[in-house]
Amino acid sequence: MGRVEGWLMSTEAPKQYDFAATEKKWREAWLASGTYAWDPSVPRDASYVVDTPPPTVSGFLHIGHVYSYTQTDLIARFQRMAGKNVFYPMGFDDNGLPTERLVEKRRNIRATDMSREEFIRICHEEVQEAEQDFRNLFREIGLSVDWNLEYQTISPHSRRISQMSVLDLYGRDHLYRQMQPTLWDPVDRTAIAQAEVVEKESAGTLWQVAFDVAGGGQLEIATTRPELMAACVALMIHPEHPRAKELTGKTIVTPLFRVEVPVVLDERVDPEKGTGMVMCCTFGDQVDVEWWREHKLPLRVILTKEGRVGDLSGIGGEGWPSQDPAKAKGAAEQLTGLKVNAAREKMVELLTADNRVTAATPVTRMIPAAERSGAPLELLVTPQWFVRVLDKKEALIEKGRQINWYPDYMRTRFEIWTENLKWDWCISRQRYFGVPFPFWYSKRAGEEGKIIPAHPDDLPVNPLVDLPRGYTRDEVEPDPDVMDTWATSSVSPQINAGAVAQRYAADPERFAKLFPADLRPQAHEIIRTWAFYTIVKSHLHEDKAPWRDMAISGWCLAQDRSKMSKSKGNNIDPRGLLGRYGADVVRYWTATSKLGLDTAYSEDVLKVGKRLQTKLWNAARFLMLQLEGFEGEPTTPAADVAKGLISEPFDKWVLSRLGRTVERATSLFEAYEYADALETIERFFWADLCDNYLELVKARSYGETGSEAGKLSAHYTLWHCLETVLRLFAPVMAHLAEELYHQHFPARAQAWGSVHALGSWPKLADQAIDEAAEALGAAGVGILGAVRKVKSERKVSIKTPVTKLAVAPAAEPVAGLERLFADLAPTVSATGIEQAGSLSGDTVATEDGRHNLVVELAVAG
Repeated sequence: MGRVEGWLMSTEAPKQYDFAATEKKWREAWLASGTYAWDPSVPRDASYVVDTPPPTVSGFLHIGHVYSYTQTDLIARFQRMAGKNVFYPMGFDDNGLPTERLVEKRRNIRATDMSREEFIRICHEEVQEAEQDFRNLFREIGLSVDWNLEYQTISPHSRRISQMSVLDLYGRDHLYRQMQPTLWDPVDRTAIAQAEVVEKESAGTLWQVAFDVAGGGQLEIATTRPELMAACVALMIHPEHPRAKELTGKTIVTPLFRVEVPVVLDERVDPEKGTGMVMCCTFGDQVDVEWWREHKLPLRVILTKEGRVGDLSGIGGEGWPSQDPAKAKGAAEQLTGLKVNAAREKMVELLTADNRVTAATPVTRMIPAAERSGAPLELLVTPQWFVRVLDKKEALIEKGRQINWYPDYMRTRFEIWTENLKWDWCISRQRYFGVPFPFWYSKRAGEEGKIIPAHPDDLPVNPLVDLPRGYTRDEVEPDPDVMDTWATSSVSPQINAGAVAQRYAADPERFAKLFPADLRPQAHEIIRTWAFYTIVKSHLHEDKAPWRDMAISGWCLAQDRSKMSKSKGNNIDPRGLLGRYGADVVRYWTATSKLGLDTAYSEDVLKVGKRLQTKLWNAARFLMLQLEGFEGEPTTPAADVAKGLISEPFDKWVLSRLGRTVERATSLFEAYEYADALETIERFFWADLCDNYLELVKARSYGETGSEAGKLSAHYTLWHCLETVLRLFAPVMAHLAEELYHQHFPARAQAWGSVHALGSWPKLADQAIDEAAEALGAAGVGILGAVRKVKSERKVSIKTPVTKLAVAPAAEPVAGLERLFADLAPTVSATGIEQAGSLSGDTVATEDGRHNLVVELAVAG
């Protein structure tokens, strides 16, 4: 035991590091002591607010959760150690389709087979269990969140914020309800937004079908969706098509249904595709919607919400005239009730029998599909709630430019997405487990259909149960829809701040401290959803960007760089990984990945992390052995150098290198370049400290060479190196750094409470950066490296005696070089070192080219 500035140091540490027991111990200690608690009394400029991504409660824990959330934790830990009062919550996005699917799978039930109330009750039960799995995982990996700040997007508080959001938007005409063509998922039976659409490759057939021209003649169109023939409302042709002039003003007759539709000229028709003529059906795709609106065509929707051909009995009637009603009804009867694919097959069969199919070509095409269910999408006319965004593109892009994007090129993705929007944001869903819309529709005489918003003081409300003020149950119809889960998670900054806008805040001071946030960490694939929608809400509610910075992470890929998935069987169970390697080694792996880049899972990197863990443990024990009996009173490297307590050139060199490391690591962490910061810290630890300095100072620190003052200088330096290195590694090797700090600096650890405490990051002003000392020390390290190289090339032990070691400058002499010889000689096993003006014979050069050496060994060769 030694005594240092009142801080006890212990050399009684186990030889082997027990990561499982140690990590569990510190997890429990951090939680019990409130190490990571946010202090609401601290001013905003001394705080750092994280808008943590609330993970979707889908019941599937994967390595991606560990990968991305740990990267956020590295930033939060650094900011806290750098002196910031960190607001670091954890939320759970526990409503919407992913949660419904989890419940249906686990319970083997269908939401449609029971009452809405019963299904919602079961959902609440399941999410509690699933969320506990997430808590356990996040605690095991060592996330430094303040669990007192936890929220759920389905909680009463979050429902109130989400409902207040739509009330505010509705009251200021940013939200509207309209019956219009909507992207529809026939599997989940709900509308979806443009951002939830993915392009999916699909094999199909391009059929050429003959149509009659009214008054005589025929033409052919090409289609991959003949099942929509009954929904055809026009023939579209490019104005420069060879037959455009001939067909202008005419009508064509659809096969089988014999319905006359107009020929319409439009430049959006591709004259090189198919026959250069296409049907406009209501609706096959977005272009059909545009044509329908612009040319004021009839609306004939034939598909149902279940993805089947609906009631076609109107064909041949007054609003849907046919030249041959009997034939039309015969075809309609064979199609009604069929699912889309079956209807396509039946339609081709009927067209073929009618001699209308002239060609069939296999094609592979990209079709729009629902991101969550994977189902091909339809366009159905349904009443939905929309947030106006199409008229705000420029303002939203400007808001995006007010944010610092890390990496910066990710902002381009946001801008491209915003510029190419084609739809307002549809936020209503025809599902069950979600936040209800706080609206009713009046049935009172004289105001039928009037939208009745809830009173803000009554939120949260459930319109299916609650009533609006001043109305009875028989006077209103509740809105049955729920909000899209993105519509609730997009107000995560406001959920944390306690209100959707400061003007509604019960605690305006708290709101101002938390909104806007400092950081939004998230993955790149949800820039078009979570990032975009949060910027939309913040812009509309507060006319502000929701955060100062965005840190965009990449994906965690399989070892072959393919995307991990359960279906492929290449997903890594994070709990198994933590069991094998421990949290700190897994944290190390995540810390080696740079923002914005996809990273392949690598056992090799985990092994490097394990090696670092072992080296830190052993190096700390070794340093403490050298400090046995040390009774100095270290303060800071700069102060102790100034007082003359640290006087030897190699000591000053390593402390200057340490100071440079603190300077660069701090700058990199501030710029969210934690991978480069880790590399910088590792480089100092492995090369400067372990490979070089510990060897150079060993004899002097043990008192085998030099004076008492030299020994004391070594001890002060070793003390500062270990103490600072542990703090530098703390954001990554969180548990190990805490354990070693408490072992070797227990009084200081006790005073701070934790190595992760507020303000514990090494301060640049405390460092002893000295360019001259660095230059001199670097020259000595160059000589050491050259001797080591000679011994390696001659395949002899590093301890082999050097019978002669002579040094001469290759260029400009280095002043004070001889001051290094007392440490260099025992390190290279030389009895002495000669300094000459020049050397002849067999010489070797140092790597930096500053010196030439003659090295003679006590062995042949």
